[in-house]
Amino acid sequence: MLSANWGLHTSSFRHLDGLKVICQYEWISTLSFIIHWQAFEFRSMDLHWQLLTFIVCLQLWRSAGFILQPEVRKCSYGHIDKLLRIRCYDLDLKEVPQNLKTSVEVLDLSHNRIRKLKTSSFQRYTDIKFLMLYDNMILSVEVGTFESLTSLQEIDLSNNGLTTIPLELFQLPRLRNLYMDSNELTSLNLQALEKPIRAPLEYLNVAGCELQELPDLGILPKLWQLNASMNPLHNFSIDSLANMCHLQVIDLTKSELSKCGCQQVTNHLMMLGASPKFVPVCLEALDIRKCPLPYNRTIHSPTFASCQTTLQFAETRSFWLFGAGCFGGVCLVLLIVIFCVIHCRRKRAQRRMRNAQKRKPFVISPRNAINNRQPEDEPLHCDTSRK
Repeated sequence: MLSANWGLHTSSFRHLDGLKVICQYEWISTLSFIIHWQAFEFRSMDLHWQLLTFIVCLQLWRSAGFILQPEVRKCSYGHIDKLLRIRCYDLDLKEVPQNLKTSVEVLDLSHNRIRKLKTSSFQRYTDIKFLMLYDNMILSVEVGTFESLTSLQEIDLSNNGLTTIPLELFQLPRLRNLYMDSNELTSLNLQALEKPIRAPLEYLNVAGCELQELPDLGILPKLWQLNASMNPLHNFSIDSLANMCHLQVIDLTKSELSKCGCQQVTNHLMMLGASPKFVPVCLEALDIRKCPLPYNRTIHSPTFASCQTTLQFAETRSFWLFGAGCFGGVCLVLLIVIFCVIHCRRKRAQRRMRNAQKRKPFVISPRNAINNRQPEDEPLHCDTSRK
């Protein structure tokens, strides 16, 4: 293939062989002139001619394909699960591009050099459902940056330089998955957080964030997986798990849990029917007096009961909404069927009336026929005997 392409280029530019020789000669002469600047002296006209010839030769070689053009990398478009995806991966972007399609639903801006997210960064892209911003240089996020993303279901802000979680994320009505791992959340301030949060979080990842305790986000009735591994967790309290009544998986590997904390977490997960697979192994069982059972502070606490009530209410509400939707759909189908039947009957009746109006009067009695005869009419068969 390479030899064929080379032959094609050679045949296409065979008439320029003489010019190529001149270009090569002038190229060598120009290089020699630059290297041995002080050894040779040329006239100014010769120098201008050589530079001009060198530029012409470069343009010819570039147009012939001998000199590769630098590749311009752009965002790629595609679809994933019928969602419009725009991938701007590793393009050395310093800010969110504003020339993309506004109907984007999956936006990948990972592995770039974005340092700051502004209020105007995503105002044009209100349909985003999945947003990837991991492995950037994000240090700050302006208030209101994510407020317009009401359809957002998942966001990945891992491997950045954030020191706190943008509180507006917890008020997004459809946010289910939040990745905040590998950030230095040393100044995590959740006092201004409005509780209970609106976001129906199901998965939360805060691994490797230098946390001293689990973040208090209020009641999280739908959270079933929490990754808080690789954190010191020196101030861990078993009470923080009472907000997570639906918890099934918790990852606390490579954390510095105390022996009592480890034992309490294991007991709590076993009572929930969850697996303590990712909890540090407790080497020895502590006495109840030193490490009391956590049940009064978790599954038997008012907070846990409130969480379960919220979860049951949400499930009941979803069931009734589903039932109402099904009932409404059936009613709509029945209305459409009834309308179609009535419309067809009306059309049929109108067609019959039109056909009846187009018919001529039909005479039944011969007497009526004799009385209705006109002079110019032909005599009836029964009158022919009188003539």
